[in-house]
Parts: sequence; structure tokens; C-alpha cells
Amino acid sequence: MAYKKFRWGILGPGRIAHEFARGVQVIDDASIYAVASSKIERAKEFADQYGGAKTYDSYEALVKDPDVDGVYIATPHRFHFDNTMLCLNAGKPVLCEKPLTVN
Repeated sequence: MAYKKFRWGILGPGRIAHEFARGVQVIDDASIYAVASSKIERAKEFADQYGGAKTYDSYEALVKDPDVDGVYIATPHRFHFDNTMLCLNAGKPVLCEKPLTVN
């Protein structure tokens, strides 16, 4: 069987996304493949720090990328549920840290 790295997509290039990306960098069978932000400049800055990942100016575009194997949700808490559902409805595995939703 051919070896294939797990290609992560990240929604939101904020502080927690940097912590996640640094962790992924030490895993041999995973990579930061793509990052999305409503401000494309922020996505590009983030991508430049982590190996030149693909960049998107919308979360929907990243989720539609067939080469993204799973998505890390790094958006503000109030968006976690909607972002998670966007990914799940597109058939993407999701890693969303607490909280999934707020009252």
C-alpha cells in the first residue's frame, strides 16, 4: 500500500491554529495542506510559516477541496458548530476543540 500523508485544512489562522500547526509539523504522516480565512492576506501569512500551504478566502472553498483529508476548526467559539457542520456535510472529518457550541 502506498504511503500517503494526512492533509489537514485549517479554518481560521489565529493563535490556536499556530499551536496546532506546530504540532502537525512533528508528525511524519501529516501535513498542513490548506488554510482558509475571510482575509486572504492572513491565510497567506500563515501558509508561508508552515510550508506554503494552499490558501482560500472562504471556508466553503477549503472544504470543497478534494485533497483536504480533514479539517481543524480554529475559528472563534461562536462559529464552531456552523463550521463543524459545514465540514461534516461535505464528508470531511473534523477536529474541533471545546466548546462545540455556546449557549
